[in-house]
Amino acid sequence: MLKDGFSSHKYSDILDHLRENGFLNAEDVDKLLKEFTTTKKITFDCITQEKSLIVSEALIDNYHRTKSN
Repeated sequence: MLKDGFSSHKYSDILDHLRENGFLNAEDVDKLLKEFTTTKKITFDCITQEKSLIVSEALIDNYHRTKSN
C-alpha cells in the first residue's frame, strides 16, 4: 500500500498517498478527513470495510516506519 520510503506524521498525507496509488478515491479521502475533523478521531464508518482495512494497514505500517526513524 505505502510505497517504499514513504512515511508521514500527517493523516491527510497518508490518505493522499493511498489516493494517488489507487487505493482510495477523492470522495473517500474527503469523507475520512471530514469525519476526522468533526470527531477528532480516526473512524471508518463512512467507507467500505475493504477500504477501511487498507487504511488501517497503511496507518499501522506508517506508524512502524515513523517509529524506526
